[in-house]
Amino acid sequence: MDVIRRNTDYAIRAMVHLASHSQNGVMPVSHIAEVEEIPYQLACKLLQKLNKAKLVQSSMGPMGGFKLRKKPSNISLFDIIETIQGPLKLNRCLLGDKMCPRQDKCGIRKNLYELQVHINSFLRKTSLKDLLKARKSAQKKVKEAQGNNQ
Repeated sequence: MDVIRRNTDYAIRAMVHLASHSQNGVMPVSHIAEVEEIPYQLACKLLQKLNKAKLVQSSMGPMGGFKLRKKPSNISLFDIIETIQGPLKLNRCLLGDKMCPRQDKCGIRKNLYELQVHINSFLRKTSLKDLLKARKSAQKKVKEAQGNNQ
C-alpha cells in the first residue's frame, strides 16, 4: 500500500517543476509532462485539480500553460497531497469517531493519532521551496558523481 499515491507523486513533480521555472511565466503542460515523465492526459487532469484548488493558475491559448499562484515557500506538501488524494490518514480509525466500534478500548489509536499529528505537521511545514532545494541538491550530487567517473 502506498501512502502517497502515484498521481500525487506526479503532481508533486509537476509543482516542483513549476517552482523551478517560476520566473519564466507560464509553462506548457506538454513540457511539464515530458520533462517530469508524466502521461500528458494525466498531467492535464492533475494541473486542473491544482488550478481548482488555487495552487496554480492556468492561461489558455497557444502560449498558454500553468504557473504557480503563490510563492513556492507558501505552498506546502500537505496542500498538494490533500488536493490530489484527499486527507492522508494512517488508519481508518482516524477518519472519524464512528469508524471503529473498538476505539474506546483500543490501545493503539492514541499512538496512531499522535503519529498522524507529526506527519501532518511535517507535511505542512515542508514547502515547495524545500522540495525544490532538495531536488537541486540531488541533481548537483549526480553531476558531481558523473564528473568523478570521467
